[in-house]
Amino acid sequence: MKSEIYEELRLRAYEYLTLSRFPGTKEHKKAKEIIKTILREKAIPFVEERFSVKKRVPVRAYLETNGNFVKAFPFVGSLSGTFEGYVKEDFIEGDIALQEAKSVNFELLKNKNVKALVCYLGSLDQIFYGAVHEDLAVVSIKRSELPKVKDFYVRLYVESKEEELRCSNIVFELGKGPVVYVIAHMDTKPETCGAVDNGLASFILPYLYQELKKDFRLPFKLRFLITDCEEIGLEGAKHHVSKGLKHAYYCINLDGIGWNSPVVIYRDSGGYNDHELSERFYRIARQVGLEVELKAVPSAKSDHIPFKMAGLKTLFLSSHPLPIRHTICDNYYAIDWQIAKLWFFAVLHFLKDLGKI
Repeated sequence: MKSEIYEELRLRAYEYLTLSRFPGTKEHKKAKEIIKTILREKAIPFVEERFSVKKRVPVRAYLETNGNFVKAFPFVGSLSGTFEGYVKEDFIEGDIALQEAKSVNFELLKNKNVKALVCYLGSLDQIFYGAVHEDLAVVSIKRSELPKVKDFYVRLYVESKEEELRCSNIVFELGKGPVVYVIAHMDTKPETCGAVDNGLASFILPYLYQELKKDFRLPFKLRFLITDCEEIGLEGAKHHVSKGLKHAYYCINLDGIGWNSPVVIYRDSGGYNDHELSERFYRIARQVGLEVELKAVPSAKSDHIPFKMAGLKTLFLSSHPLPIRHTICDNYYAIDWQIAKLWFFAVLHFLKDLGKI
């Protein structure tokens, strides 16, 4: 299983995968230019879909209790302000809620009318960089800091600022006929490089195009879409879908590949993905040596969901569990390059086989 194109991909990936690509930052802009440079070098015509979104962007946060200061970081979308109260896992009205970052129950928080939310990761002693879409102050702390704040009366300071983030999707196509989308988001949460989520997948798309172009005989058009602002509300995918989808039937989403737990997610927060697509990819992946599992992950959200809501059949390719997601541990050195190579060839063979459906 050899490919000079894949080897080039791996050699050139380092610069892109070591950038923090939160929308509106200099590194985000630099990463976008890297992708466009590669497309120009490979003579791949592309269109850039520009849009903007307003979001509350985190600045800083800390907790003060008994003279101790505990460093925290606000979620994207967090309210600013100063909040005082007891930090409680078994919280009541007026408390500052304490919850594990990956299992927050926002409905419960609203019903209990808490003042704010402090999150932590149960699996890693790292800050979790998240996003909130409720009018609530939300911050994350390291797990090792819990004894300093849990069940104590604290003063929580949170600073965020509303910004208009200028963003863009990148679109390029191969072939003619009914449209099959192949999508991957390129943005990250603040402070993180997101090499697995989702730098590798977005960087792969131009190389898949190049490999497929060598002998393209498929009876459909592949529309490759590198989306922006997935991490702050699937904004790039929503923008693209809002323009209308004509003669489009399938959407294949790569989000979180390159870790040691490859999966086909057949059910996510948006409901079921297409059974036939999931089963077909599972078989082909196993044939090339990628030991994927079929899993339901009801909490999972990603850019294929707006396409699913628009009526397309969807395939969701990822890794689960992915404990490093949205932490500084999701960096270039976290990628399992043998698994990444198998992902590349599994997707390649799947797309070549798709015309047989």
